[in-house]
Amino acid sequence: MIFNYDFDIAALFIEFIVIFFYFYKKKVPSNQGRTFFSIVITLVLSTLLEITTILTKQYTSYVPMNILWLLECLYYTTTNTFGPLYFIYALAMIEFGKTHSKSRITILKWHIFLPYLVALAVIWLSPVLADKYPLAFSILPFLGYVRNNNFWFYLLYVISIYYIVVSFMFLYIYRKNISTKEMYVIHLYVGTMVIAAGLQLAHYGLFVQNFSMALTLLVFFFYIIKPEKVVDTITDTFNQPAFIETLDQLFNRSGYFTCVAITLDDTVFMGNTIGINQMNMLLKEVATYLKSNFGSKYTFSISTECFCVIVRNPNIEKISNIIDMLQARFANPWTYETVKVKLYSRICIINNKSDAKNSGEVIDIISMIMNDDRYKNPVLFAEEIDVEDKRRTTYIEHALRNGITENRFDVYYQPIYSVAKKQLIGAEALIRLKDEDGKFISPEDFIPIAEKTGTILRIGEFVYESVCRTLSTISVEDYGIEKIDINLSVAQCMQEILAEQILAIQNVYKIPTSIINLEITETAAAHTPEILLKNMQKLAEAGFELSLDDYGSGYSNMNYMLNLPFKLIKIDKYIVWAAYSDERAEKALSATIKMIKSMGMTVLAEGVEEKDQVEWLIELGCDYLQGFYFSQPVPKKTYLDMMKNRDKYRF
Repeated sequence: MIFNYDFDIAALFIEFIVIFFYFYKKKVPSNQGRTFFSIVITLVLSTLLEITTILTKQYTSYVPMNILWLLECLYYTTTNTFGPLYFIYALAMIEFGKTHSKSRITILKWHIFLPYLVALAVIWLSPVLADKYPLAFSILPFLGYVRNNNFWFYLLYVISIYYIVVSFMFLYIYRKNISTKEMYVIHLYVGTMVIAAGLQLAHYGLFVQNFSMALTLLVFFFYIIKPEKVVDTITDTFNQPAFIETLDQLFNRSGYFTCVAITLDDTVFMGNTIGINQMNMLLKEVATYLKSNFGSKYTFSISTECFCVIVRNPNIEKISNIIDMLQARFANPWTYETVKVKLYSRICIINNKSDAKNSGEVIDIISMIMNDDRYKNPVLFAEEIDVEDKRRTTYIEHALRNGITENRFDVYYQPIYSVAKKQLIGAEALIRLKDEDGKFISPEDFIPIAEKTGTILRIGEFVYESVCRTLSTISVEDYGIEKIDINLSVAQCMQEILAEQILAIQNVYKIPTSIINLEITETAAAHTPEILLKNMQKLAEAGFELSLDDYGSGYSNMNYMLNLPFKLIKIDKYIVWAAYSDERAEKALSATIKMIKSMGMTVLAEGVEEKDQVEWLIELGCDYLQGFYFSQPVPKKTYLDMMKNRDKYRF
């Protein structure tokens, strides 16, 4: 039998190339990286042992039997270590340890180590039981190594296959945690290994398995380990993903550390002034300064506006000295070639013991100091920041993003009372939102956030279509519904195609336009007068009723009533409440109502909560009333039941 180790020599070259780049490239210490390096070192040992065993086969008679047994046992041990290491690497890729309980992790450890211990037992008992009961392989005088084609030999292959199958199972279940490219490379790796192992098993003496693994590990390194993915290309420091990975590891330990966030103001403006390339070079100068004082391992570029350094085991004096050092440096200009610029910095101190419990909370704090105008102090300690407010905002943003797809939005109806008919004749449609636990989020909380994020456009369309759908399924005459008020947000009013969108939905459900009253706030009228006028004219011509909502709450300008085709003015509830308790405010409200009615428009008063307010507002001349005295906003079914039995609700 001829044994050729040429493939192993080539494998060693590739393996040393991987090791070289592993240490040459920047990397964040992580379970994934450490496991990969363990695989590479195991492969090197396996390759060296394979070359050694091939050489000893040529001189079997000169090598002591104990040495031959030892070499083969070590070789088998290294080759059978790849399975559990691959399994551990797969778990690190999907971050299994971060999302599961300690009990599940303990159970999983048994799945990793028990088959491996069985394999080790078969390997190392082979020399012990060789004379009485041959196991995986044997060492014979003058012949040397002989593999035993028996149950125990193939059991080692079965155990290796077990690790591959279980690893694939976990990768498939948690495939959302890894990219498509990573999954392709994993398939390549496993496929190559299976083919190589099959060839080596079928052709005794053809040692291609280590060479194949070396090639796939090289691909693995540059496409999955990919050191550059944790490095900021501008500053040559670790980036935000590396920062989060480092924080996760530090939080898992019991030590004390502090994050020092250095935020730079007006970097975008300065980049436009002095040039992007010059600004990038200045940022690199800042990064070099920070690395020289805090070390490359703990210096991070979170964005073009923020650097972070991590200080291990700090005390008050050390943090104070760091603040003084940074302020002194940023008080002087930064220079690159002929460019000299003073960068204005803000420093925030975040302690892991008192300010944050995980990496997500650290990122939340940094985001707040970068974006919230309340925290523009030169030096800020995280304990001064209202983190709960930020978390609440994030929580609401998440609920808004998934509100429609997960059916968390609903339309409620608050009845409207007609003074002339002395009964309920319609309602205002109001959006309601529930979180994942089914609890309501106040509109006063989520509407401003929806306006900032743009979600308000989807919400407005949802409310309008929901109302049209409801009205299309009933006989409005039977229910006595004369009108339904629907709010239009500022963002909707800024759209030039608003009228077309509303008419398109109305045409689908064939709803009489006269039954819909579109409410427009003073804020919208102030921000988009020209666009709004065009839209309102189209909608008015189509038969929609238009009303000015929350009159008196904001920009209160008579021009809106004079120039825009409103038919109804809704008096803001705070104006109503103020007038009810203050004589001067009451006179102003009375005059306002008379003025509105003299212009041919009707008046609706919001916020009616008491019987005395009802009588008082009727005396002032209000045409419609709305408030908790008549009803709170109620679900669709409850509202329709109220209107079906509207004679019971005469006030």
